[in-house]
Amino acid sequence: MSNLLLILGNGFSIDFISSIKKVDLIDVRNLFRLGHTVKFPGTNVPGFLSYKHCPNLWLLGSRPNIESDECMSIIEEIITCSNMLFDYLDYMGSDKNRMKFLEKENKSIYIQAYSELIAYLRHLFIDYNNKISKEDIESFLEETDWGWVSFFKNAKKKYKSVKIVTYNYDIWLERILSALNIEYSIGGCESDNKHFIVIKPHGSISFVPKSGKKAMYEINYTIDLGDTDISELGVEYANLEQYDKNFLIPPAGDSSRQQTNVWSKKLRSCAIDAAREITESDDAIICGMSYWHVDRKELDELLINLNQNVNITLINPAPPKDLNAVLVTLFRNYKAFTSSTSLREA
Repeated sequence: MSNLLLILGNGFSIDFISSIKKVDLIDVRNLFRLGHTVKFPGTNVPGFLSYKHCPNLWLLGSRPNIESDECMSIIEEIITCSNMLFDYLDYMGSDKNRMKFLEKENKSIYIQAYSELIAYLRHLFIDYNNKISKEDIESFLEETDWGWVSFFKNAKKKYKSVKIVTYNYDIWLERILSALNIEYSIGGCESDNKHFIVIKPHGSISFVPKSGKKAMYEINYTIDLGDTDISELGVEYANLEQYDKNFLIPPAGDSSRQQTNVWSKKLRSCAIDAAREITESDDAIICGMSYWHVDRKELDELLINLNQNVNITLINPAPPKDLNAVLVTLFRNYKAFTSSTSLREA
């Protein structure tokens, strides 16, 4: 039996949301558009994305009514500044003068907005997750002809092992696998002896501190340079709102530059190992990856470690031209599909 490496980006979540007909309630493209509907933990009142709760994000222009391009532009500005700060602090051992940039009175609006952004994104995706019930997923899986459903069912029988590297924060993949009675484990956080192993280098809303919840939720403005190890993280799927620590690499963020994220480095290493284990008799599928300049390096890490003769497939309705060129250059057995519908036949 062969093995499978599956690499998933935001396109997988977009495909699922569209197929389950929740596009009016969930938007994973424009991450600010529905921010006013997200409830602030403890108050149960909507308005997480507001001047009251996220004053720095608000002053930088984060509004529910801005367009998707403007939303991503603001996020990229914030992450570019935070990436540079992490590089600056890491350079030459983070001397005392450099560490002053982390003191409250010296933090720029962009660094404070970074803390708000991470907290906001976690609760945005928790809110999105709550909008799709267990019953929604079960009835969807019974009635749908969505290509991924038949694919996962067949993969359970066909492959000796299935390793899924996903850069999505959401837990819809895990919930789908559970509803299909497919056993899986979370790579790096749980015992890796299940048939399906899910590796999440950019973090997940399901990642929580083993130290537990706080009695009162508040946005944590402290940038933790204590190197949180993967062993300090637990995995939970319910009652996620009260945790005040956030284990996410934000969109437009390069985890290789964020020196504090030891847990992410471990998961990136797990993903690379998964790619190295694939042989020429195995399969690899890439779905919904943007190949944008900020996340290109991480995908390249996987591609350069894959066997050149692997059977590799790209699924994307509008494949990035540069990614297509790279795949043609590196792999002899490359195919491209524009829809997950093709998975049923393939």
